[in-house]
Amino acid sequence: MRVTQVKVTPLAIPFKESYYYSQGVTQGANPILVEVETDEGITGIGEGCGDRSAEATVGVLKAGARLLEGEDPFEIERFLHRFYRQGKWDDMRRYANQALAGIEMALWDIIGQACGQPVHRLLGGKFHDRINHFGFLQGDDPVKLADHAGALCDQGFDVLYLKVGRGRERDVSCVRAVRERVGPDVAFRVDANMAWTPGEAIQTLTALAPFDIDFAEQPVAWSDPDGLARIRSAVSIPIAVDQGCFTEPEALEVIRKGAADVIVAGFHETGGLLATKKLAAVASAGGLPICRHGVMGETGISTLAALQIFATIPNQTRGHQVMHQLNENDTVPAEDLIFEGGDI
Repeated sequence: MRVTQVKVTPLAIPFKESYYYSQGVTQGANPILVEVETDEGITGIGEGCGDRSAEATVGVLKAGARLLEGEDPFEIERFLHRFYRQGKWDDMRRYANQALAGIEMALWDIIGQACGQPVHRLLGGKFHDRINHFGFLQGDDPVKLADHAGALCDQGFDVLYLKVGRGRERDVSCVRAVRERVGPDVAFRVDANMAWTPGEAIQTLTALAPFDIDFAEQPVAWSDPDGLARIRSAVSIPIAVDQGCFTEPEALEVIRKGAADVIVAGFHETGGLLATKKLAAVASAGGLPICRHGVMGETGISTLAALQIFATIPNQTRGHQVMHQLNENDTVPAEDLIFEGGDI
């Protein structure tokens, strides 16, 4: 079997409502549909999701396509090596991974179809039957956020997630409103998206500690594992690394520095399903669990692909992230994306 063509199609998907976080307000997203065709009539489906521009993501995908066409789709490791080394993307992994994951995902889809097996059986087999996800709070004021929290809990979600880093007084007001609405039994996480300096993070997280925060995600810049370690030693809230841990060497650095209690990563950041499995193994060796991260604009294609790889990972948390539910419409039938008490 040989790859004959790689098609990349930018999509424009509006969100159901405005998406507020510390880096601004977003109204929609531009994932890139990837279709890898073969000479045996099998087409693999994937999705590239860069969070900067669709044009740049398409450019990376086209560079990958030039190296893949004519090659055996089963030889994923060889393709990845050629892309990063011969394609000279080694020093740009933090962006290139997010695009290339769309091709890598499509190759696993081809292999699964050719073998007549779900992808999880090709990557170690199923360890979990169900994957649990958090309820992603949406809104721009404490009242709306509390109302949404109540609705999500009524739907069976028992892990909630809130964007913070938009001013200490506002953050405290929003967290207080949500906690008062849902009570003490719901796990509640916050994510500042690198909004703070270490000192600001310590002050704000100290103020949020009375509200029993499950973990605080990436409070400082991705390039500052020492800052994460300083925060972790100063506050009672567990610390999660996200943007600071895309690759296996970065995971090793986090472990060596004692910078986090949890690694949050998805296959777009790592560069694919196989790379996520490798990063999870490094996390396990360092005694850390891994939690799935979703990227802005992914559709149900990514949700379903993530289920395949996370089904195989023993050292994972509850409350993984998905983003498809924010989209006004999707590429995948709604019946394949139904939450049952937060599980899929």
